[in-house]
Amino acid sequence: MLARDPSPADRRQARDGNDQAWAEAQQKSPKSRKIAATDSATVDLVDWLSENPDTIDRIQDIGDILAGPVIQELDKRFGGTKPRKARKQLTDHFWCDLLVAVAEAIEKFSKAIDRIPEYVTTVVLQSREAEGRSVLLDALVGLAVRTAWEPIKSMIHTTGIEEIQRGCRILAVLICPAPENHKAVQDGALLPLAKEGLLETSRERLEQVFPADWVRRLREGLDGA
Repeated sequence: MLARDPSPADRRQARDGNDQAWAEAQQKSPKSRKIAATDSATVDLVDWLSENPDTIDRIQDIGDILAGPVIQELDKRFGGTKPRKARKQLTDHFWCDLLVAVAEAIEKFSKAIDRIPEYVTTVVLQSREAEGRSVLLDALVGLAVRTAWEPIKSMIHTTGIEEIQRGCRILAVLICPAPENHKAVQDGALLPLAKEGLLETSRERLEQVFPADWVRRLREGLDGA
């Protein structure tokens, strides 16, 4: 909604608020600085989207897939009598994990597209285990991936691989409850988006709060852009 607004006033207010938060975070904990740095990247992406309305439409389409048929299938299979409780478990970075893995898989298997659902399921499960996230049933993850994949695959044929990758990555950043704590989003979304959607200020802030290896990969990506 913020990106679609023809008036830049609210976006400018968001940027001013983030600049203030970054300045105040210098006197606070490292966690506060990481939050302000990743929020800076989010503000940049919203501004970038305001200038690229076609990408907003793609992101909306992808979001509608997750909020519509995917949730419906998960509710039917795993919701039981308390679907809200089952859904709450998925707020622990599941959706951003799924989006980042889809973007990665599209690139990896562009010539073997039918292998993507199996690969995405494996990546999501491994990522959650590596980051100590809540354990999800293999069958639940697999169902979510398969249900999301078919309409996304159709979108690839009409809009192209690069556009769907970009949409998945941006949506992962925007919906992630804490990108400063989510390595998959940092590596699989923020890094590839840095060369086209982030301003130099945000890149510098991220370089100050993220590990040296992440910064090295960021600079390598920018050099190759």
